[in-house]
Amino acid sequence: MSLLSPISRKAVDVPLAATQSSAPAKTARRSFSFGWLLFIAIVLIPTACASIYFGVIATDRYVSESRFLVRSASTQDVSGLSSFLQTFGISRADDDSYAVQSYIQSRDALRDLMKTLPMETYLNREWADTISVCYKPWSERTFETLYECYLSYVEIVREQDTGISWLRVDLFTPEDSQKVSEALLRLSEDLANRMNKRAEEDALANANGLMAQAEERVLEAQSNMTQFRNQQMFLDIEGEASPTATVIGELTAELARTQAAIQQQTRVSPSNPIIASLKTKATVLEDQLNEERLKLTGADDALSNQISTFEELTLRKALADQALTLASKAIDQARLEARRQSIYIETVVRPNLPDESTRPQRARTIITVILVSLMLFAVTWMILIGGREHLNTSHS
Repeated sequence: MSLLSPISRKAVDVPLAATQSSAPAKTARRSFSFGWLLFIAIVLIPTACASIYFGVIATDRYVSESRFLVRSASTQDVSGLSSFLQTFGISRADDDSYAVQSYIQSRDALRDLMKTLPMETYLNREWADTISVCYKPWSERTFETLYECYLSYVEIVREQDTGISWLRVDLFTPEDSQKVSEALLRLSEDLANRMNKRAEEDALANANGLMAQAEERVLEAQSNMTQFRNQQMFLDIEGEASPTATVIGELTAELARTQAAIQQQTRVSPSNPIIASLKTKATVLEDQLNEERLKLTGADDALSNQISTFEELTLRKALADQALTLASKAIDQARLEARRQSIYIETVVRPNLPDESTRPQRARTIITVILVSLMLFAVTWMILIGGREHLNTSHS
């Protein structure tokens, strides 16, 4: 039997129902409070900071824009319709464009700029706000800090279709932006000239080596010929052989006439005493003819051996001269090839002097901060709600 009466039982049920109905309300209020705090932290505070900084504090910057094209001479072999459109002239140098772009964004470019322009002053104007300048109160005054800041104020973009490079420099005064942009173009031209000079030196190095070897061969061949002439004590060895050949010809003719006379006298008057004299003369002529022939051939010091040595030296001299001629042409060809591969910086648009501040893009930046904050808040809120529902489901 129950100890509570119906009236007391109702009195107990009423507080329990009131407690159960007030629990969801407290949970809803707690969720609303947490969501509002989350919205303030993720959306309102970043938006307020961005609005205050970009709307009031951020210093105006002026953009000086220029455009240039890296070209190189080329002799492309084309056919068909392309032959009417492409001839010897100037073409785009894609690889060298990337080289110039890399240089502009390098530490070397900043060092070269600092040689002619006060870059530290340009990047740290006194009236500029603390966040915009390079040397912030919490940063070190080093070259690396200046370089990281330089990259944020100098932008270069290359169009893939046209090959034109866009150079944008935005600093705190129009004059600063224009001067830095002009200096970068000038330094890019200097870089192109250095690359051209290096390419020409490399192209000529091998050709000059061949030229030096050819000159040594010519000098050696000429020295050998001079030494040979001094040893033999004559200038024209072929001219020395001509008199001997003439003598041999005369002796041969005289010997033929003497032998003919001997045969004639033998047939007409075999006992004629002149026949003995003619035979003696023929013998002397034959001995003299043999001696003259030995001067030309047969002995070690014969003219034929000397002529052979002389002809060999002459051939070597001719080959050395030919090699020297080819080496000279190779130098000219290497020089022409180096000039053909030379690159040029052609400025399409000169750096302008801006008359209006275009950076920072205040309204666009503030709107971007608002949109990003809202998206971040929505994602965070959905994650928290999903996690809470999963927690409640696991407890029930």
